[in-house]
Amino acid sequence: MDPIPFYVTGLEASAQSTLLSALDDLPLRNVSDAARAVAEPGKPAIAVVGLNGDPETAFRSISGLAAGGVRVAVVGESKDPDLILRAMRSGAREYVVAGEAERLEVAVRALVRPTQTGATSSVTAFFPAKGGMGATTIAANAAAAVAASGARACLVDLELQLGDAMSLLDLQSTYTVSDVLANLRRLDRDLLDSSVARHRAGMSVLAQGDRLDEADKIDAPAITQLVGFLRQHYGSVLLDGLHGFDERSLAALDASDRVVVIVTQEVPAVRNAQRTVEIFRKLGYDDAKLLLVVNRYQARSNVTREVIADTVGLPVTATVANDFALLAKAVGRGATLAEVGPRAPITRDVKAVAALLGPDGPKPDARTPWWRRLTGGARGTR
Repeated sequence: MDPIPFYVTGLEASAQSTLLSALDDLPLRNVSDAARAVAEPGKPAIAVVGLNGDPETAFRSISGLAAGGVRVAVVGESKDPDLILRAMRSGAREYVVAGEAERLEVAVRALVRPTQTGATSSVTAFFPAKGGMGATTIAANAAAAVAASGARACLVDLELQLGDAMSLLDLQSTYTVSDVLANLRRLDRDLLDSSVARHRAGMSVLAQGDRLDEADKIDAPAITQLVGFLRQHYGSVLLDGLHGFDERSLAALDASDRVVVIVTQEVPAVRNAQRTVEIFRKLGYDDAKLLLVVNRYQARSNVTREVIADTVGLPVTATVANDFALLAKAVGRGATLAEVGPRAPITRDVKAVAALLGPDGPKPDARTPWWRRLTGGARGTR
């Protein structure tokens, strides 16, 4: 591939030298000024901007670079929430604290990787309109269906405090989300496969488990790095455990190619789905990125598909049948729906959802990060 323009400014000389040495295996072409770093249409460019000395000038530089399509990583003196938010609003995709050489290297590699592999994988976030929508059940069984189709699939539980995915599938693992983040430089595909839990249905499952003391250290940039890393090793990455619009959830949503909004035929759930979609549009997500799925669907309900679509403002992409008995049987065995009821309507419906999640689906606007979308008020098409 052609060398990627790489612009570094505002770093100490020793830090810059260390970074360049660590990245000498990548196809990067150092450029000396911001004007040369602007990306050509359809081609990448990367920049690292330090906030040393004159932050105001640095922020103007970040905004200009991001507007030109450059993927920017920012290096700040401290993990200051105001600095991080301002950097991301300016268009930065990564924020690293000065002195964290390995973290900066990982951040730059995460910006480079999508240009090396092409669109050969997909990332899907499952977002319930409210609690108890069955999002984990759909995500886990969709992951199993993707794996059954022959693709490499990884289910990631991003509810880092008390996630349900491992319990649902009756899995145990001592290798956690924080372990993957700590070993991004050392993990190749074979080591990743041998470390991450794997269900007999064929999909890998990654969660934080009982290591709750480390969960608070996993911030939004870490989630972005995690998703970018997993995208390189799996054909399909499915993100579960997202609730609300905290920074970690927003980072996961922004890194996803599509978002499956899970709703049931309850009035509060439909109203919440409506509010959720409105927020997604304010974040700048095109409607093509959003898939509305009705779980526990009952054809005789007064809250019909048409009512849901009209209220939420999105067409219903798919429905999943209501089958509590089969689901309880699967959960009791730590099994997937396909294992206990391969011909059941609920199994067929989840398989249909999984078929929508391939790498050829809609992609997010990579040039506008979620930090800026949240305040920019951009709207998707209707």
